[in-house]
Amino acid sequence: MLFKRIVYFQYKKFNSNNFLILKEIAKKLDEELIILICSIDTFPKEDIEKELINHGINYRIEIKSDFDEGINFVKNYSPDLLVLTKERIDPLEHIFHHTYCEKILVEFKNTNILALQEDKKTLKNGLIYVSKDNSTVDFIKSSKYFADRILEDYRFIYSFYEDFYEKRLIKTHTEGEAKQIIAEMFREHVDTVRSLIAKAVGEEKTELLVIKGDPKKEIPYYARKNNYDLLIFNRGVEDIDSFIENSETSIGIFLDQTK
Repeated sequence: MLFKRIVYFQYKKFNSNNFLILKEIAKKLDEELIILICSIDTFPKEDIEKELINHGINYRIEIKSDFDEGINFVKNYSPDLLVLTKERIDPLEHIFHHTYCEKILVEFKNTNILALQEDKKTLKNGLIYVSKDNSTVDFIKSSKYFADRILEDYRFIYSFYEDFYEKRLIKTHTEGEAKQIIAEMFREHVDTVRSLIAKAVGEEKTELLVIKGDPKKEIPYYARKNNYDLLIFNRGVEDIDSFIENSETSIGIFLDQTK
């Protein structure tokens, strides 16, 4: 099964809000959980253990003295899901300083990662972004597996970048021709995404939320505007760094290949 080995990586500060989400994830997936504590002088160890024991969660706590030790532990353990806290940071400070979450996202590009907004205590509804060119059947399967078990409600979403195509077509076609071509492209792209999802979930008809605009801007904006708790996308999405930076919700970055 997917997501058997889960690591909750906490650096400098233990986030009790996110722990409530982690507890539910571990309970619903019913898999091994490791709480990795790095460079934290004091944390509520007894309270944490009491909560985990009361919920019948198979766990262990690893304590490391610094960030590099924590990184090395994760590399050696090779978890199926790495859970982090997605910290808020002042834009000016961000110019000179990257969060521990950002550093780990760069370090572990071959690991499924769940980065939780630091003030979030629950995950209830979510979006799974499917890219026509960069998402795979395996990514959709693993995302659906996670969403089915963790979320109360979720939807697949696709964004058609109409302006991108229009600016190029208008150089070589009349306005009317360009609009006709774009309308055909829109139908073809949506059909392709629907077929990809249908192949992954084993159903001929699948519900798909379709919007228009640059995916790296419009998908995160739609998720925030409509109060979704979680946005899931895959490592292969175009301009992933901007996609992550624009996201103001908790995010799941899942691999294209199942394990």
